[in-house]
Amino acid sequence: MSLAEKIKTIPEKSGVYLMKDSDGRIIYVGKSANLKDRVKSYFLDKSRYDRKVAALVPKIFDIEIMTTQNEMEALILESKLIKKYRPKYNVLFKDDKTYPYIKISVNEDFPRVSLTRRVLPDSGRYFGPYVFGSVGEVIKVIQKTFKLRSCRLALPPERIPERACLKEELKFCTAPCLGKTTKEEYALQVKEVINFLSGKQKELEQKLDAKMKKASEKLDYEQAARLRDQKELAQLIAAQNTNEVHMSLDAREDSKDTQIEKALTDLRVLLSLRTLPLTIEGVDISNISGTNAVGSVVRFFNGEPDKNGYRKFRIKTLSGPDDTGMLREVVGRKYKRALEEKKLPDLILIDGGRGQLNAAKEVLTALGIQIPLISLAKREEEIYFDVSSSPLRLKKDSAALHLLQYVRDEAHRFAINYHKTLRDRTTVSSRLDSIKGIGEKTKRMILSRVKDVNNISLQEIESLTGVSKTIKEKLKGVS
Repeated sequence: MSLAEKIKTIPEKSGVYLMKDSDGRIIYVGKSANLKDRVKSYFLDKSRYDRKVAALVPKIFDIEIMTTQNEMEALILESKLIKKYRPKYNVLFKDDKTYPYIKISVNEDFPRVSLTRRVLPDSGRYFGPYVFGSVGEVIKVIQKTFKLRSCRLALPPERIPERACLKEELKFCTAPCLGKTTKEEYALQVKEVINFLSGKQKELEQKLDAKMKKASEKLDYEQAARLRDQKELAQLIAAQNTNEVHMSLDAREDSKDTQIEKALTDLRVLLSLRTLPLTIEGVDISNISGTNAVGSVVRFFNGEPDKNGYRKFRIKTLSGPDDTGMLREVVGRKYKRALEEKKLPDLILIDGGRGQLNAAKEVLTALGIQIPLISLAKREEEIYFDVSSSPLRLKKDSAALHLLQYVRDEAHRFAINYHKTLRDRTTVSSRLDSIKGIGEKTKRMILSRVKDVNNISLQEIESLTGVSKTIKEKLKGVS
């Protein structure tokens, strides 16, 4: 059965679809309340494709369908399949939105639970990110079971509210604002939630089981079904994420692909990026007292060098030792053209500190380019991402730091090699210039035919055509 014929047979039910490539590998897993409509949408108007769909669709050779009883089951099944198979396009293109986290504001006397899409260097405790869309439902489960507040009220309040809010009336909160619980009692509630979000969900499951049993005994099967869904959702969130998110994210011994994914995800979290930084470009300058000054730009895609995106620049506007001025020139030349060609990266890394970051930012701002920009200073490996904020320091075994160092060091290597090439050419040219009777035309011809003038062999000299015997004898004298 062809792919087009198979699509016609897909039912209009909720469920999960698994897209496979020509080798039968699962490359994408998705869910939908209406499988037929969702799958068909991939093969309609190609002009409406976004970047991820345009990359995915040409690779699809087969589709497997799994139907479910409802959308909640599809949500749970999708998450389990992604966790099991780690499909390429689920990993690389996790939507262009920032995934949600659950935050517990432990720095407050009576902490509250909330949903957020940014991890900040504050005293809060963050759990996530979560790759499914029902984190709000999880927060409801937490409120119903553990009775933690979600309001923004400053506690203890200067004045007690005249009446309870709806959450207290619905028994979703123990109402610390009304003095109905002590700090010690509330702290136990917070501890239970943190244990649950850390993967210790047995107590919650026991409570939900008891409520399901009571609902079934009362023949309230609708309520029992809702409680069952809550339990499955609780199991899902505990299974998906058992680690708290810290500002220093540890690298783990894992496969190369997993390490790359972790590094990109960590960078997205740490720098509050809207998307995964799949394309990172590193910029560096190399010179000796301003001579043979060059700049380099290297490109990495999905954590690996993309040599087709490497560019080298010979400094044109400056002659003295001015690294910052040279950086301005390279950034201006490179990204003016990238803007015209619409080939801008997701993240730019500058080799240097705050001064270099500021210089590059000024140039990009003048060009009207708004791309996440950071710099990495060598001595302390500090990351500067804002012209005024304190630099960020990651642990030495951080996957994110390792990737940034790789990009920075590769840009440095590429710049050094180009600088060395120009320096050697200058040295060689100076040697040839010292030989009387060699004009520019002859010099260019010799340089194009001889690999190394400093180590030129007698055989290479004799094989030179169009060069007089006198010049050949002089060449033997400098070899």
